Amino acid sequence: MKIQSLLLTLAILAVFQSTTAAQNRNRWSYEDDAPEQSWSVGLAPLSLLLPSGKINVRGEWAYANNKSLSLQVGIPRPTKMPNLLENTFDLTGEGKTVKNRYTSFGAILENRFYLGGKAPRGFYLAPYARYNHFDLARTTEIDETNYATTFKGAVNGVGVGGSLGFQVRMGDHMTLDATIAGVDVKWMRGTLTYSSNDPNNDIEQLRQEVQEAVEDIPLIGDRLSAAIDGDRIRVHTPGFVLPAYRFNLSVNYVF
Repeated sequence: MKIQSLLLTLAILAVFQSTTAAQNRNRWSYEDDAPEQSWSVGLAPLSLLLPSGKINVRGEWAYANNKSLSLQVGIPRPTKMPNLLENTFDLTGEGKTVKNRYTSFGAILENRFYLGGKAPRGFYLAPYARYNHFDLARTTEIDETNYATTFKGAVNGVGVGGSLGFQVRMGDHMTLDATIAGVDVKWMRGTLTYSSNDPNNDIEQLRQEVQEAVEDIPLIGDRLSAAIDGDRIRVHTPGFVLPAYRFNLSVNYVF
């Protein structure tokens, strides 16, 4: 009986020791694989200097030594419509612009793979998904009167792509992150609206002017059709695929 009790005690001790050793191995394996600094937040300074219509902020979570999730969000800020867009949607080029507003919202989610295994530092490759929303508004006074023509537009897009970049240390808690090249394809769609507060306005003539203007839009102009919608002209853009390239630079605090 004493022998059976002794064997049972030894068996329990063996199981306990085995379980403890396994837990320690798992913990050590996780600690070996976990990065020293897992989180970072940053700001892209170029978005403050360029007429991008947004302020880019980003955050990153390194969930392994060589992997991380990075989210960049473009917070809208009103700026003037870029000249290329302004000229594209202008009807006649005449009159005085009294309102010119452009805003942009965007979000990019990346799954980064760091080649050196030291996330969040070093060279990385990253597949990503992105979303964009653009708002355009422009009002032009005609012949210095109170009558004006107003253009409004909203365009949305979703896409997928891949990027190459690197992140370098600038101190114990600071890094510089650069997306050297990002290439993606986006599916875009939007609505354009033109209106006039001139009571003597010929709505059909306005429609013809809008039709001539939108036909000059690159890539999709030949598929656009201006239609009368009450007292305004509305153009719905069909869904179209557009290739894109992106570059990004951000300064980050790592902890």
